Amino acid sequence: MDSFFASVEQQASPALVGKPVGVIKGPGRTCLIAASREAKKLGIKTGTTTYEAKAIYPKIILVPADFDKYFSVTKKFIEICSRYSPDLEVFSIDELFLNITGTQDLFGGAGEVCQKIKRAIRSEIGRYITCSVGISYNRLLAKLASGIKKPDGVFEITLANRDEVLFSCELTDVCGLGERLKKKLFNLGITNFKSLREVPLECLEASLGPYWPKELKKLSFGEDDSLLTRIGETPAMKSVSRTYTLYENTSDKEKIKATLRNLCEEAVFKAREMGMAGRIVGLGVRGGGRGVRGDYRHKTLKHYLDSGKEIFEIVWRLFKEMDWEGDVRFLGIWLGDLRPKDELTLSLFGEEKKEKDLIRAMDAVNKRFGELTLYPAIMLGRSLLKSEVNGFLGDKSFRFSSF
Repeated sequence: MDSFFASVEQQASPALVGKPVGVIKGPGRTCLIAASREAKKLGIKTGTTTYEAKAIYPKIILVPADFDKYFSVTKKFIEICSRYSPDLEVFSIDELFLNITGTQDLFGGAGEVCQKIKRAIRSEIGRYITCSVGISYNRLLAKLASGIKKPDGVFEITLANRDEVLFSCELTDVCGLGERLKKKLFNLGITNFKSLREVPLECLEASLGPYWPKELKKLSFGEDDSLLTRIGETPAMKSVSRTYTLYENTSDKEKIKATLRNLCEEAVFKAREMGMAGRIVGLGVRGGGRGVRGDYRHKTLKHYLDSGKEIFEIVWRLFKEMDWEGDVRFLGIWLGDLRPKDELTLSLFGEEKKEKDLIRAMDAVNKRFGELTLYPAIMLGRSLLKSEVNGFLGDKSFRFSSF
């Protein structure tokens, strides 16, 4: 999808159409998480600070992100693409792979499938939301091709033009090769895929060790034999987590306490929706001059939990053990070593059963009437933090549990 978050905002609000728009995570945030096509033409892009964006174009419109709205479009996008093949992998919130090898002849070929998808997006989602499509014989090259004719384009990489495309692109244009590896290759005098293909494997092994050289050689030839991971085949999550960067530093213990309770509720709701419970509870805190890493603590239990109240009690003890001085800027909690609840021994105690019944009732209300319709009293009078869809959909097992 092209300029996805910003395009969805323009589709939802005609007043934004044709104007430079920047999407920020929320009021007070200082970094753009998305930019409209119009903003990108001015040099404003994802990662630009709001200060820099306004210096480039003072009239840029800043819009707080609405992840529920974006994810609803994602689900519609998935539904449209799935009409042309069941072999579909959701790669991120705005990107998927679709293997039409066995179905393309039913729809007039790969090119016609692309046009049918584009027309369906235009008519069923909106005219301001477009996608760029890459076609190839493996997922690596299809991903690379999808970025060549943006926005709203289609490009195919074949055996005939593969080398021309690879030799003309940046090393980091290929999925799987990041900036850190690029820097190491540049230090070896390897600046493109042509020189990477030509350098002897032994030379790479001498500098990069045993693993990466073989992988890099495969990348230089555009080789990829990986298969798609369908939604129903997504590996079960091993942990659930929720992190939050406060809009401003705080040393208010009651605010910190309420925020942690909120994060615990959200994370553990995900676990319950997947029928899971966990026994490793963790806390991360940053700020107060303790450096970038801050302080991280965890506790491993003998029993499994899926209650926000119980997890919060452990998290709060961990926070007090930190003996934190100064301000807090970042908070994160996680529940790990997840296991399916139907594999665990159920409690026979009446009070615990009543607690489980109460949790089930709260979940039913919140699913019907909206997230945090019911919530713990400790969060009263505070800004409620609702769940955010991670751009890379790290919680796919939860997001697609009802698909």
